[in-house]
Amino acid sequence: MDSSNRRSGTLLLWVFVLSGFSGLIYQSIWTQYLGLFLGHSSYAQSLVLLLFMGGMAGGAWLVSRRSDRLKRPLLAYAVIELVIGLLGLGFDPLFQSVTQWAYDSVFSSVGSGGVNGVRWGLATFLVLPQCVLLGATFPLMSAGFMRIIPNIEGRVLSGLYFSNSIGAALGALASTYLLLPWVGLPGTILSAGLLNILIAIAVYPLSKVERQPAPLLKNASVQRSGDLPFVLAVAALTGASSFVYEITWVRMLSLALGTTIHAFELMLASFIAGIAFGGLWLRSRADKLASPLATAGWVQIWMGLAALTSMFVYANSFEWVGWLMRVIVRSAEGYGLYNVASGVISLLVMFPAAFFAGMVLPLLTLALLRRGDGEKAIGQVYAFNTLGAIAGVLLAVHVLLPLIGLKMALATGAAIDLTLGLFLLHRYSPNSEGRLTSLGKALALSLAGMFGAIAFVHFDPLMLTSSVYRHGQASLAEGSRILYLRDGKTASVAVYETPNEDGLGGAMRSIATNGKVDAGMAAGITEVPTADESTMVMLAAVPMSMKPRFERVGIIGFGSGLTTHTLLGSPRVAQVDTVEIEPAMVEGARHFGARVERAFSDPRSHIVIDDAKSYFSSSSERYDLIISEPSNPWMGGTASLFSKEFYGFVPRQLNDDGLFVQWLQLYEIDPELVSSVLTGMLASFSDVNAYLANESDLILVASPKGKVPALNAAAFADPLLSADLKRVGVGGLRDLQDSFVMDRSALLSYVSQHRARANSDYFPILQLKAPVSRFRRANVGDFSAFLTAPWPVARHMGAVPARSLSAKLEGLPLHVVRKQQAARELHAIMLGNRGETRFVIPGDRLAAELLRSRGRTCSLDEDPKVSAEIIFSLAIETVPYLDANQQLELWKQPTWLACEPEQGLVRDALALVGAASQDQHDKVLAAGERMLEGGDAKFIFSNETASYYLIGAMQFAALATKQPELSRDLRERYDGLLLPVVRKSPPLRLVSEMASSP
Repeated sequence: MDSSNRRSGTLLLWVFVLSGFSGLIYQSIWTQYLGLFLGHSSYAQSLVLLLFMGGMAGGAWLVSRRSDRLKRPLLAYAVIELVIGLLGLGFDPLFQSVTQWAYDSVFSSVGSGGVNGVRWGLATFLVLPQCVLLGATFPLMSAGFMRIIPNIEGRVLSGLYFSNSIGAALGALASTYLLLPWVGLPGTILSAGLLNILIAIAVYPLSKVERQPAPLLKNASVQRSGDLPFVLAVAALTGASSFVYEITWVRMLSLALGTTIHAFELMLASFIAGIAFGGLWLRSRADKLASPLATAGWVQIWMGLAALTSMFVYANSFEWVGWLMRVIVRSAEGYGLYNVASGVISLLVMFPAAFFAGMVLPLLTLALLRRGDGEKAIGQVYAFNTLGAIAGVLLAVHVLLPLIGLKMALATGAAIDLTLGLFLLHRYSPNSEGRLTSLGKALALSLAGMFGAIAFVHFDPLMLTSSVYRHGQASLAEGSRILYLRDGKTASVAVYETPNEDGLGGAMRSIATNGKVDAGMAAGITEVPTADESTMVMLAAVPMSMKPRFERVGIIGFGSGLTTHTLLGSPRVAQVDTVEIEPAMVEGARHFGARVERAFSDPRSHIVIDDAKSYFSSSSERYDLIISEPSNPWMGGTASLFSKEFYGFVPRQLNDDGLFVQWLQLYEIDPELVSSVLTGMLASFSDVNAYLANESDLILVASPKGKVPALNAAAFADPLLSADLKRVGVGGLRDLQDSFVMDRSALLSYVSQHRARANSDYFPILQLKAPVSRFRRANVGDFSAFLTAPWPVARHMGAVPARSLSAKLEGLPLHVVRKQQAARELHAIMLGNRGETRFVIPGDRLAAELLRSRGRTCSLDEDPKVSAEIIFSLAIETVPYLDANQQLELWKQPTWLACEPEQGLVRDALALVGAASQDQHDKVLAAGERMLEGGDAKFIFSNETASYYLIGAMQFAALATKQPELSRDLRERYDGLLLPVVRKSPPLRLVSEMASSP
């Protein structure tokens, strides 16, 4: 081999690394694109795999029929890379225009029955041409390489297989961790297209030194009749088993590592890396093998045994993940370390079997080349292997996982490989004596491996459903029991009961997707309801309290079925279409029994298994109400239901006076990500109001035209719906009104405080960043804090008066209700009505008793700074929660005060709080100015409590009197003097932002 050929060969290997890199970018990004169109990443992954493999099989087969007649395979390769690149450059605009056309025109004309055919047909049209072209690259590159450097076919094939595969593994990681965050989907696929064009430019000069293929002599060791069909059948079957492994491993590891985009790409990269290094190991050995097919037999045996061994490794992975979650610091850096560790776990499970899989194709191809089949053998083996991969995907997704579960699906794949190994050894071992010995050893190992895996590996259901990647516990609590567990087509769904942790008995029943609990309810109707129950009931009850009737309601996500059940408790609803993409979710929800019975038995209930966006598009009728309650946005396939494109789509499915309701988590998320959702939503709806079902669940109600209607008591006139509400603590309209937290103006101010790019289908901020927030245990407390702000901002926006002292307090599991109860107790203490204090904290009780004592003994002036601080502290706990009469006797005309204080600081503090309690905003501003500009200003700015209440009260007064210039002046003059903890307080920042907005 001369030096110029050697340099050319080295360059081609590097080129093929880049080719594999761009190829896996396409596969990863097509999965993202088609997930937007098909509705769930699992379906998109399956279709992309099918099209990717099917197209590659077609491309390889076409090349196999013409390879020997091509004078310059590398030139053909360069042209194909150029065309792939040009198609990549145009993919994003083509995708957006085609899918928009489908949603706007096609789906509604074909009806729900034809939507799936159109959807899958268009998806095929969008990616299949490039897949066919990609399939042609490997056989063309191999043929061209062997013409430049002849007579080392095994080394060439193995080297190219390694180069292409290692590039693919790197491409899978780069697309998710580097390109998507930087340039989004359009930029990532554009980058791949540009890379293909560069590859074409690099290969073109090398194509000029290609020579004609040398005639290959038949090798006597491979001369049996039927060799070609047999070898191609082996290629297809081993392709099928490999993808049964991949699909099953991904589903298995999702239960341990989480269903995130990062976890999926790590698994994919681990699988491909194993294949790559298998090819690398074989590179220096292939040409020395006496019988490649006999070696392939042993490789198949070891691949099957490695797959069975992966069960043992996987069974321990939950403990490893639990340990990681306990020892890694919950930070952004810690999340990076967790990803590295997740990659290691994925490698431990996948790499061994994938390593052997990486040897099979080069060995089979080498055998046919030695047989004298020529360059066409490369395309033939590649084509049949990819056809087998298609069969493996279909077999795993539609047959094995739903019918026999994870463990037996993996064992089925192993059984295929072990059987193939035995057949290959029987047929191609060098001599009869060696054949018997090899067969005996292989058979013994196969039987021992299969027996050991099936008999001794147990996938504990309590482990599989533990959600260890969230909580760090490798199993559900002791005493838990599994009621339902099924590996569905898109996810593994479980229903289980866990004992309550409060020691009071009872249990909680939960339904989980890939370990993530999507809904939890108290197992017994008499037990205390969970926070999830209040959320699911409120999602139905809030809109039901806004309009007199709903002819047609759509719900996205079945969950437990409680939202559907609650809606159907009202005769004012004519029809409810609940759209769920995973059939096992609906089947599992039946285990909630009578609690969700109407969702299954009421004739008005229609459960639809489909993608919500496609289903709604196919309907010619619009909806009066759409409720979206998908799983958390870091779960695969759900982030697109929180995107600006989705919010642009929803109004077209609503009647002009229709309503849209969106659930949004406030746990395991940060303010910027919440803002990214709100930014997209506010741009598409004329009005949006926010309600809190509990401290961690936000309910957004949006109107496409006009204002969101005010809450009324209609829901409480429906006996069944009213009973559901009472169970979660909502006894009447006033309880429901307590959940209101922000109107559109406040939400816009929140967004301006936490500026973030709107979450988009094409720049998936949520999908990429929500897993980090989940790992960090981030939490957004801004909405709960705003609801309990010491100035009645929420009450002002909703025009809802404070409860009277005689009103019964029930209410949702909200902090504001507990605050109302505590304010009543403080009122009683200040007025001398001693009694039980269940909700007042000891510090506030002592402060109230001290202030009353000083007021009764005329000693407020003795220590004016302490007195003023107590006055502001108690104002924070009472002013927003008591009605005008209660406030009058507490602050405006305080009956606990025996004589007027003479000290200016105390007098002004009382005057400001008294004016604030009666909404006398001009007097609030006057008293505040006196304090901030007088001799006591230094005390005010150095005291956290005093400055927080005073500045906030003045900003609220500016808001209520619509004086944005005054608000901006207050901020300019005083913000720099505030303590950092006061200046950064979310309620104060939000009130100031609202007040200063024109």
